Amino acid sequence: MPSRKKTQGKARKAAKAEIAAEATRKKEVLDAHLQRLQLQDTDSCVHGYEPPVEAAAEFVKHFLHIFGQVPIEGNPHGVATAASREKYPEVWTSDGKMTVIKSLFLAVGTNCIVSGDIDLARQCASCANYFKSFIEDIFQQSRPLSLEVDKNIELFMADEHTLVRYYYYQKHIPCTCLDGKYKEVKSVKKLGFCSDPQCKIPDRMAERSAMLYCQRCRQANYCSRECQEDHWRAGHKETCEEMRNERKAYKSSQKS
Repeated sequence: MPSRKKTQGKARKAAKAEIAAEATRKKEVLDAHLQRLQLQDTDSCVHGYEPPVEAAAEFVKHFLHIFGQVPIEGNPHGVATAASREKYPEVWTSDGKMTVIKSLFLAVGTNCIVSGDIDLARQCASCANYFKSFIEDIFQQSRPLSLEVDKNIELFMADEHTLVRYYYYQKHIPCTCLDGKYKEVKSVKKLGFCSDPQCKIPDRMAERSAMLYCQRCRQANYCSRECQEDHWRAGHKETCEEMRNERKAYKSSQKS
């Protein structure tokens, strides 16, 4: 009979092999979608993406490769940003280049929705929103990146209704390619992300219509009163005022 240590070792190896296999599968899917967008002699919609795909494809592949290896609690956006800054420093200092990257994430993600590659569509949506937020914060100095953190996480695990229309793709592409898909998923219950790190429900995702939100900062959302109170004691009490002020400043800038 194998020892407990050997059994645990085999389980870890099996888990690593499964992660590696999934990463390879996603890379192949991503390559296929990028190739489809590269074909200029087809009538396929590019969902608003205009520059040559080659201009941004390598960056997108690199960013998603790093992003996909980090669990959501490990800050995949931050880890992938640090890695890509070293390899592609010119992207992070150019509003134009970042806008192109965001647009390509949207185009690839839309293709993924149409073809049923929902996990990759979630990653692309989360990354596209992250780049949009980065542009607004660093280059436009209009909306702080911190106000979008929970939304980036939410998109990473979003239900198809939220992904297709409520939060994302249909609102950010100029074409009607997802109209049919929306009819399929509009009855799916929309889920939201609980802001309490100690939340015990699976993936911290709860039905959106039943969630509570912090009435002071209007940024933190909760699946229950218990989670709201726990998060307040655990640190939201200190960050709430800062988030509230950031939100007020953003709204004031929109009016001026």
